[in-house]
Amino acid sequence: MKIAIQNPEFCFAFFYVLSFAISFILFIVFTSRLKIPLRSVLIILTTVSLCVIIGSRLSAIPVSEWGNIIVSGTFEGYQDRYAVGGLLFGLAGLILCRKILGSGITIINLYAWITPVGLGIQKIGCFLNGCCYGKPSDLPWSVQYPRCTNAHYHHWINGLIDENDLFSLGVHPVQLYEAFLFFLIAFVVRRSLKFWKREWSPLIFSLCLLATFRFLMEFLRDTPVLSGSFTILPGINPVQWFLLVMAIVCLLGLILPERSSKPVSGNLPEAQPSLRFLILYVISLSAVIYVFRNLFTSFELISLNIRFIPAILLTGHFVFRSLKTVSFRLTATASIIFPLLLVTQTFSPDSTKSKSVKEFYSEVKSYRRVDLNTSFGEHYNTVQYNPHESYCGTGYTNEDYKHLYRITGGGYSIIRNEGKYITTRGINLYGGINKENNLTKHWERTDFLFGVKPYFKYDLKWVGLGVGAHLGNIRWVPGSPIDKLNYDRGTRSSPVMPAVLLRVGRADILNFQYNYGFNYPASIPVLLHEFSIGAGFGFKDGYDLRFGAAVSENYSATFISAEALVAKNFGLALKYNFGGEDFYYYTSDNPDYKYIDRKGRILFGLNYRFGFEK
Repeated sequence: MKIAIQNPEFCFAFFYVLSFAISFILFIVFTSRLKIPLRSVLIILTTVSLCVIIGSRLSAIPVSEWGNIIVSGTFEGYQDRYAVGGLLFGLAGLILCRKILGSGITIINLYAWITPVGLGIQKIGCFLNGCCYGKPSDLPWSVQYPRCTNAHYHHWINGLIDENDLFSLGVHPVQLYEAFLFFLIAFVVRRSLKFWKREWSPLIFSLCLLATFRFLMEFLRDTPVLSGSFTILPGINPVQWFLLVMAIVCLLGLILPERSSKPVSGNLPEAQPSLRFLILYVISLSAVIYVFRNLFTSFELISLNIRFIPAILLTGHFVFRSLKTVSFRLTATASIIFPLLLVTQTFSPDSTKSKSVKEFYSEVKSYRRVDLNTSFGEHYNTVQYNPHESYCGTGYTNEDYKHLYRITGGGYSIIRNEGKYITTRGINLYGGINKENNLTKHWERTDFLFGVKPYFKYDLKWVGLGVGAHLGNIRWVPGSPIDKLNYDRGTRSSPVMPAVLLRVGRADILNFQYNYGFNYPASIPVLLHEFSIGAGFGFKDGYDLRFGAAVSENYSATFISAEALVAKNFGLALKYNFGGEDFYYYTSDNPDYKYIDRKGRILFGLNYRFGFEK
């Protein structure tokens, strides 16, 4: 099989970011079920991700060069990455979070099996990019790489192929072998979580399997793949010796303590850091990312910021709600603006062009865009049905619901700049689940939601209009009373729902916007009317910061959203709906009112732009 990818670097970057995004989603989903504060999870993930990225880069570079890299503030000339190094540095970051942030057993157990998932996804990018390739092979599933790849270059300089050959020799697709083994490790570790007695045992077990399988895979890797000038020992290279020792140490560290240990009793509560320490830690983490921003590639910064930006916003919201004195509240919350400003400064213009992102897009006539988005959270509502006469007019029967939803989707669009106006034609596909919990009658039901949304946008200088339609198995939370005698659901359904977007004012300066159903990947199941004010900071495309309110007949909540370009190709989007007042409800067997704090809801996404025409 011949591998001929036109843009292999993009494939590697895409799967690199995808691995962090999927790992991020898995952490959020599983920690949300256990009511672990999202801000703590995001801060821990940012710390661990930062350590993983730095470790994967430094471990592929001779130790003697580390000082020069730190002083120069750049990895220029050193683009290799070593997964085991990233894994070990990530483990160090996890131990740090365990000590100073009080991360519990759940985070450790999740890291034990989600990390192999992320590594497996990254290996698919390595396969398409042609790095980390295998030894020559005549097997039917061996692959050949084209010119300008590592495999072709090393086969040519070693005299295995002629300089006119278009493809390398057939080699083992060792990256796919590793991807399969990483996914297998994730499955085995997750299924064995209840077997272990010590809290660190699942992670040690995962490291033992990773080291063992990587040791075996090195026999199928080609020697030039190894970074540096290694001297090969009889039959085993130094990397394999390290992996072998690591596997043995992990095995001993797993078996010996397990024999004399009692079972761990669940996820024991951990001491949470003080507000002062939390603020200082977030500021310090943002300072580290800013100071060493030139060490990271654009897709590495994307992988960090999809975790850290929501963490900063959630920390600010938590600080604001935790302090009662107005002066302390405003001062402490304002301090969170500083790390947010530092992180936004890492969004640099395209390093491959002399022109800035703003200048580049001012000359572009058309381009294409691919989006990958997700939204998740909890939502509470009251369904009103059975209209009847009451002492003050029409009355309704009320039932209270809690919704736990997770929606993921992707989109494709074509953007054209016609001079006086800009048109966008696109389509979104999305799917996910919504779990309804009737708080009044105590029953639950889960629906699989899916849909497709074609849409069209027409943007003039001072006015913009967007129209579209959601088609599929669509359920949304009702915002107005239902004129039916009986209704036993917390959502309404329809195979078709409209989507409308209206902008008044300049998109690059200041504008007001009305949005109904035009969010990515979808607005369902919490479909609300949104009114907001926003600014583009001088950019006509790619940058937008908004603050507004989402409202219905019996519900309202404020939100903040932001969109920015990391480079001319990559963009980030984030939206956070703040929790509202306490949600009161009553049950049929206990008429006394109870309350639940409304939780915030998150929507975030990545986008890639390509096919630029001037």
